[in-house]
Amino acid sequence: MEENTQQYSPLQLQEGSPADEHDLGMEIGQEDKEEEYDRYKDNPDLLNETQPHGAGGSRLFSYDWASGFVSPFRPTPQNLLETMLQHVEFQSPGQDTLLDLGCGDGLVLRQALETFPPSKLKRAIGVDLDKALLEQSRDTFLTKEKQQKAEGDPILSRLELYYGDIIAQHDPLLPIMVPTTQLEESNTATMEALIRSSSHVFVYLLPEALSKLAPLLIDVIESKKKVVLSMRWEIPELQRHLVCGGSQQQFYIYRCS
Repeated sequence: MEENTQQYSPLQLQEGSPADEHDLGMEIGQEDKEEEYDRYKDNPDLLNETQPHGAGGSRLFSYDWASGFVSPFRPTPQNLLETMLQHVEFQSPGQDTLLDLGCGDGLVLRQALETFPPSKLKRAIGVDLDKALLEQSRDTFLTKEKQQKAEGDPILSRLELYYGDIIAQHDPLLPIMVPTTQLEESNTATMEALIRSSSHVFVYLLPEALSKLAPLLIDVIESKKKVVLSMRWEIPELQRHLVCGGSQQQFYIYRCS
């Protein structure tokens, strides 16, 4: 999720509420507040940090779904990520792959590769619709590789970054950074192919984006038998598949039993 405030638009108010330009800048009525479950109440910091400049709305501003941006960029909380990764289990060590939908700055990918050796995690793949952010992430990885070259950093041999729309399952993805061993495969990469080859799918997206992606994530779990990892936000449609985490832990791990 990214903090580019020009890539997302204000959320519409709940169904039945006025949504013209004037009303978007007003507080929701008290009756609406009492009836509506505010999924951001436990994370008030998000309200100020993800609003577009000049917006006067009282609710959280989120994605521009029509343009493909499902959530604004927000750096992954490293302490929560480290805790979540401690609970990740691998069914096929040495063959498993982590796929990050909306990878942003690539922190999740790096942390996963640093946490799990090749004997456990074979590949870490990120897909995002912000090409500039992906290129910045690539440059950061390459810079760190030069700094750690003396120690022999194996991370880049397992890392892949792609530019594309996570919703368009069959559209070709543009490789931004791939190891030489994956060059041929990367030329024909699609979201469908990456999901098929992955074992774990990571998401750190806002609730409305997760709801939009719910049919895809249900298929990922129930049909393709993958594990879904969600940072901070629950996915109500996957509740029956929850195996670890919860609101107190602020992470959720879903797997088909």
